[in-house]
Amino acid sequence: MKAIVTGGNRGIGLEITKGLLEKGFEVHVLSRSGIEFSDTKVVSWKVDVSDYTQTLAIVDQIGVPEVLVNNAGMMNSKTSSDYDEILQILNVNLINAVLLSLYLAEKMANGSGGRIVSMSSLSGAIGHPDIWYGVSKAGIANAMRSLARTFGPRGVVANSVAPGPVETEMMKSLPQDRKDRVKATTINQRFCYAEEVAKVVCWLATDAPKYMNGEIIDINNGVNYR
Repeated sequence: MKAIVTGGNRGIGLEITKGLLEKGFEVHVLSRSGIEFSDTKVVSWKVDVSDYTQTLAIVDQIGVPEVLVNNAGMMNSKTSSDYDEILQILNVNLINAVLLSLYLAEKMANGSGGRIVSMSSLSGAIGHPDIWYGVSKAGIANAMRSLARTFGPRGVVANSVAPGPVETEMMKSLPQDRKDRVKATTINQRFCYAEEVAKVVCWLATDAPKYMNGEIIDINNGVNYR
């Protein structure tokens, strides 16, 4: 079995890589800096996923996986008035993830099917001070629903996971007062751990019922109930 994980070299992505490895997958990690891993079933590819042509060339070398996890993402601690990286964040978080998903979903559908899991966010439902981050996360969740409707009858399962704030390097860029406000709204008064998100992602990628298709799985400890 083969899986592709974008941004699978650190944080949530690294935990996803470990989880899929434990489930017997050969895991192909796409990241800018690469990953050093002792297990030979983890294959590192250095690629900037904001460049779709470069990413597609790598994916074609890997071949059609049983699982694709769109985990790579970026966020800026900026407001709409001082934003100058709109296309970069949309390319990484949304546009190229959707393009890659469509490309592989068609190939999965022409074969024995497959599963796609994409990283959305609580921000996609409630908004975010980094407006383009919130837009990208809302878009990726919607895209997975569209993929499920289009390719689900041909054996492709596409879902998204929408965490609240997670204890990762990305969180360090946020102002402390904002982190404190969000933490205070959680049931357990803490942020999510990367391994908790990874467990949900790996479950969707492997053991979740196929009837769960086009779903958004929230993991935000009561910050936002749907």
